[in-house]
Amino acid sequence: MKRAGLWIGVVTLSAFVAGIFAARFSGTVDQIKEARQKPAPRTVPANWPEVRLSPGHSQHFINEKVECNECHDPAQETFDSPDTGVCTACHEEQASLAHVDLDGMPMDCYTCHVFGSEPDVFGRWHCTRCHGPFQSEGIEGLAMHASVPCESCHNPHKPTEETVRECDECHKTMNVQHGRSRLSGSCADCHGGHKLASDAASCMECHETQEPTVPASATFGDGHDSCATCHQAHAFSASTALRCTSCHEGTQVLAQNRAREHRDCSSCHTPHAVRSAGDGTCRGCHTDVLSTHPVESKGDCIACHDPHPRRASQIARQCSECHEEARSERAFHSKQIPCTACHQPHRFDLNRLSERALCGQCHTLQIRLTRRNLGHSSCDSCHEGSTHEPSGVVACGSCHDAQLSKSPKGHRECMTCHEPHGGTVSAKATCSGCHEVGQLPGLHRIPDQPRGEGHTECTACHGIHEAKVRANRATCMTCHDNVADHEPDAKRCTGCHTFITGR
Repeated sequence: MKRAGLWIGVVTLSAFVAGIFAARFSGTVDQIKEARQKPAPRTVPANWPEVRLSPGHSQHFINEKVECNECHDPAQETFDSPDTGVCTACHEEQASLAHVDLDGMPMDCYTCHVFGSEPDVFGRWHCTRCHGPFQSEGIEGLAMHASVPCESCHNPHKPTEETVRECDECHKTMNVQHGRSRLSGSCADCHGGHKLASDAASCMECHETQEPTVPASATFGDGHDSCATCHQAHAFSASTALRCTSCHEGTQVLAQNRAREHRDCSSCHTPHAVRSAGDGTCRGCHTDVLSTHPVESKGDCIACHDPHPRRASQIARQCSECHEEARSERAFHSKQIPCTACHQPHRFDLNRLSERALCGQCHTLQIRLTRRNLGHSSCDSCHEGSTHEPSGVVACGSCHDAQLSKSPKGHRECMTCHEPHGGTVSAKATCSGCHEVGQLPGLHRIPDQPRGEGHTECTACHGIHEAKVRANRATCMTCHDNVADHEPDAKRCTGCHTFITGR
């Protein structure tokens, strides 16, 4: 009975003591817990409104409803960037495909993901920190799509070939027919994603070796500086190329009103080598024209024939444009005929042409007359000066001195009686043209008795080139043989029968 009571007392006392300790211990735990849940106050940066709206915080805090303490250690006094190990706790898949730098090393999360107040960030990631509009070593600058957030096409945590969007997801109106038979048909065959459309892969990268092959001379300044100037970028067929007249509408063409072929640019110009048109191009059609002029350019047609003259009526350049010694097209040869009257345009050099053949082109009659007078067969033997600038005629006496020295004074102008090229006495050149018979003295006026020449045929007594009259008896007897016995001893008939006075 005593033992039972003792046991009950001990138990009661123990319970009382335990209750007191339990009550004290319980209060201490709550205080510790309370202290742990309420860390020391942390410093909030003054730019927290901007930070809160940064791409990283907007995605985590606003969109995903992530609590601050899930990333930020509550035991820290500041809101400095958490260790990136915190990121991998949730983003394990992305961490396994980390974005790498130029050396292939994985980059820190904060290199691309922005949680701070950086106003230049465009899109979810700070791609432009490295991939900016500038060009840097190993990293191509942005030009095209610079206004589109990178995430529109890319996911940096996945392989490029799996994440880059097809261009036609946005560019639905592009009907690409270029290179379909040989290329993949992807825009990337020609375009880099960040290059301007005008900076697409050079056409020559393919067309230097692949049909249709295009020479490097196809592009140059003044409107032909790019293939896309004439070709539609996504069709690029010959049928869709711009017509030449779309740019060169007002360009004059040689003989455009007479030669239909000249109005078709492709008759002379090869589309991909328009500046190579030249003499060879002309000869492709004008096979019957063999030109040796001008000598300096070896007969190049366009040296004289401007393919695109200022005036549509102009066929060839003026000779005086090159031959500066000629002040005009009629500056030479009496200043009455054009250069082309003597010079053939395509065989301008006359050195191999005889002067008779040359002069005979105009002076046909004169050349024909000289055939009867070999002494006059060479034009320049009488005509002084040059062909371009004739200066006069050589005096006849330089060759016919014997005749000239014996001629009467009035007979010393040879061309008064002689036709100069044939040398013959002109049919119109009669003595009576100068010596009117009715005014001559003495027997000069004797009429014909009853028929015959009488004394009206001057040459019966006078030699054309003789100053002395043939007045001897023998001369008179050639006509008056019927009076041969009259005064047979007289040596001269004119002793009695005078031609000066009387009869």
